[in-house]
Parts: sequence; C-alpha cells; structure tokens
Amino acid sequence: MDEAQLNHARRRSVAQTAAAIGVILLLVGALMFVLSSRQESRALDAELGQVLTMAEDVDDPPPGQVLARRATGTDAVEVTGSASPTLVGVLEDALRRQPTRYDTDAGDDHPVRVQVEHRVDGSRWAVAADLAPLRQRQEQLGVALLVAELAGLAGALAAAALLARRAVAPLATALALQRRFVADASHELRTPLTVLHTRAQLLLRRARTRPPEQLTDQLEQLVADTRALGEVVEDLLVAAAAEQQPPPDTVVDLAEVAREVVASMSVYARERDIELRVEATGAALVRGARAALRRALTALVDNAVGHVAVGGHVTVIVRHRDGRVAADVTDDGVGLDPAEADRLLGRFAHGTDGTGRRFGLGLALVQQVARAHGGSLEVGGAPGHGATFTLLLPAC
Repeated sequence: MDEAQLNHARRRSVAQTAAAIGVILLLVGALMFVLSSRQESRALDAELGQVLTMAEDVDDPPPGQVLARRATGTDAVEVTGSASPTLVGVLEDALRRQPTRYDTDAGDDHPVRVQVEHRVDGSRWAVAADLAPLRQRQEQLGVALLVAELAGLAGALAAAALLARRAVAPLATALALQRRFVADASHELRTPLTVLHTRAQLLLRRARTRPPEQLTDQLEQLVADTRALGEVVEDLLVAAAAEQQPPPDTVVDLAEVAREVVASMSVYARERDIELRVEATGAALVRGARAALRRALTALVDNAVGHVAVGGHVTVIVRHRDGRVAADVTDDGVGLDPAEADRLLGRFAHGTDGTGRRFGLGLALVQQVARAHGGSLEVGGAPGHGATFTLLLPAC
C-alpha cells in the first residue's frame, strides 16, 4: 500500500461515513416534518370542531375562518359577511354534504379547510379555515429542517474527515516507518556488504594458491566485517523499535551498563592503542530498556574511539546531575565544531575527521533512544580539543 492508496481509502471512508450520516439526517428530518405537520393539522381540526360546537351565529368567527349555516326546513344559507363569493359557493356546497372534513380551493390559489356538522335541531353548520398560515408554517419548518440537515451534513463531513484521518494515521505512520527502515537498511548495509563481499572474493581467490595458515589474518578480518555488519543490523532494529513503541518501564543501572560496554569495547580500543576506561561510583538508576541503552552507550564509545588518534584516551563517566543521570563519553581526539552539532546528530551524517566504523546512524540512534527515555543527548567540544557526548536521562 502506498500513499496514494491511503489517500484514496481516507477519501472513500469520508464519503461513506458522510453518506450514511446524511441518509440518517434526511430520514430523521422527513419524520420530524411529517409528525409536525400532522400535529398541526390535527390541532386545526380540533379547533374547527370546537368552533362548530360553540357557534351560535355566523357573524363573529375566529380570525381567518368563515361560518355558514342552513336552518332547519329552509334552503337559505347564512354566511359570514367577509366571505368572498367563491368561498360562499364552497360553503353552500359543503352544507349539502354529510358531516365531513376536506381541503379545497376557494379561488385565486386560496386553499381552505372545510368542516361540516349536523346538529340535533336539524340545522347544518360549516366552517372554512384559511390554510395559508398552516402551509406557511410547514414551509418554514421544511426550510429550517433543510438548513439543519445541511449544517449536520457539513459537520458530518468534518467529523468523518477527522475520524478517517485518525483511522488511517496509524497506517500512514506504519508506512512511513517501513519506508524509513528500508531506506536506513539500504544506506547502512550497502558499504559493509560491499566490503564483506570484496573481502570474501579476495579470500576465495587466495585460498586456491596459498596454504591455510597464511589466510589467518584475512579470515580474522572477514570475521570482524561480519561482526560489524551484525552491529549495524542491531542498530537498525533498535532504532526502529525506539520509534514504534515506548521503552519498557524497568529499572536499569546505567553505571553497570557503562561498565559492560567498556568491557566489551576494550579489545577494539586496544587494537587501536587507545585507553578506554569508565568512572562510576554507586548505582545510577534509570527506567527504560537495558538493550537500547547499551546500544546507545556502545554507539557513543564507538564514535569516540573512531575519532581518537593512536595513544589517545576515551573516558565514560556516569554521575548524577541536577536530579538526573548523566553518562559522559569524553575523548581527546580531533574534536568537533559546536556549530556542526545538530548536523552530526542527523541520520547518515558524517564528521569531517576520524576513522570510526560508523556508517551514519550511531549518533542519530543515541538521540532517538534518549528521547524515547524522556532524556536528551548533549554535545560539546572544540576542533582539536576532543569532544564530549552526554546521555542525560531522568533518574528513578
């Protein structure tokens, strides 16, 4: 899955969610409109029925209504004086019907509701109510519901976009991490694999013409190259783990870890005639992943050894500082320009001097591990006067 597919999936999710919410809003709005319209219609029917029950003459109907009466034993019809001729005809026709209720038109697009009642005295009554106010209220209700639905749909689009972004974000993050890991692996492994392949070819060629005892040095170099390749792979895995998940909440003695790192790196330092020592008094407890912290200190020591001349010194000092634990890796090597500190902490960055075996991920790895543990990496030094890298972590 690439970025284009993720964007397509996000847009499709937004469209589907918004469509579902839009349909629900439409159904709810339609239901509200029907129920409200029926309620108002029933209220008008009840009002007309009450008017017919209480009417004694046709001269004083409620506003917007017209009364008509046909007395017992006569064809004469009395109608409210304000009624139009067309409405008079409608009421006269209504009085000929059985008790009923219906809507009709009184001319000039003037809808009315007519209700007819027969009284026990033999008289017939009819009332006509103007339906324009009812229709107007229904239109206003429809417009209000439409505006509410459009606003709800806009909100649904925004909510769907937010939810889709949050839903797809983990996939995008995973894709970015995957691409970054592949890029890191390609960059980090290219050089050591090339060296390893070349050395193996030379060893195979010489093995055909030389006795085995003369190949010991080349075999040792081959073993060293494979060990370096394994360390690069381990750095990559630690870096990936530091990005994807927080470190475990376990207590780690950083002083003990520093002594282990110095012990494991002492052989490498002696080969270069470099004095490597550790200064740590008492425990220096922090919380985190022991393996990641060990790799971070190993990267700092490796970086220092690679930038110190023959006969130089590298010291690892673990101490408490302002309520935190600091691991200083100090050397008297080529030093560095403080202005380049930020650049050197970037991925695949290289110093201008030194012969270390790092291929560009070491210091970036240390910074990642430090941040994952709630700490930081400080850089100090000057050209020609050595450098100090400090891993600073919260103390337990």
